[in-house]
Amino acid sequence: MVQLNLGIEAGAHTLDVAVAQGVRGVPISAERLATDGLDATLAPLRARGLAVCQIGAFGYNPLSVDRAAQAHQREILEKAIPLAPQTGCRYIVICGGNYDPSGFGRADARNFAEAALDAAARELAPIARLAAKHGVIITVEPYLKTAVGTPERFLALHEKVGSEALRCNLDVTSFYTWEEMWDSRKSIAHTCETLAGHYGLVHVKELALADGFHIHIGLGPLSGGATDWADVLTRVAPHMPADSWLILEHVATPEEAAESLALLRAAAERAGVVLR
Repeated sequence: MVQLNLGIEAGAHTLDVAVAQGVRGVPISAERLATDGLDATLAPLRARGLAVCQIGAFGYNPLSVDRAAQAHQREILEKAIPLAPQTGCRYIVICGGNYDPSGFGRADARNFAEAALDAAARELAPIARLAAKHGVIITVEPYLKTAVGTPERFLALHEKVGSEALRCNLDVTSFYTWEEMWDSRKSIAHTCETLAGHYGLVHVKELALADGFHIHIGLGPLSGGATDWADVLTRVAPHMPADSWLILEHVATPEEAAESLALLRAAAERAGVVLR
């Protein structure tokens, strides 16, 4: 039976929820790691017997036109990379590239052109070399609004950078459009098969439709969507490295954490996967 490491992100509740729900992994911030150092960053986790499941550098946006802000984010990333192995986690997560400085907030038409991948690759190549030197994985967070808005766009970026130190988070819902809100099976199969061998971390979140004249899709608890998480786990488990993590994220409350974790664990049981 395949065993997967389980992590959780629940905002300000993360550490308490992880302890209460028996989840071992929690994320840390690259900025805090670079600014406060290893011991200060890990102290709250060590006190609770928790482990690092990912290092978030979501502010690093390789296509941002705010060059001053981007230079600062790059400095944070370059300081965090040599420290990452000492945290016990080699996965640092970044934005997939957005000409809009918001990163994940808004979009820019230039994101979807081939030239965007060329520009992102030029920016990421030296970062990937530094990561490879330290045994660290730079993990792109895919999202419809960014330059990495499809599985194929990540494969193209990976080829342009030419480094195994660059991988992709697998997050099936990050590629959902209107059609997938009704039936996501085809999209899940395509995403998992296309990115197999190229991801380290797997993120779990759910999207739900809201009433409105046009399309309104937002975050919600796992119970609020139609994703077959047993199918997802069955597909991804054979391709996850032993040191990678399955991370339930964007959890709003401790109550939602308990409900969503119960659903995720039930899905794991159906998939023949042990979450530890």
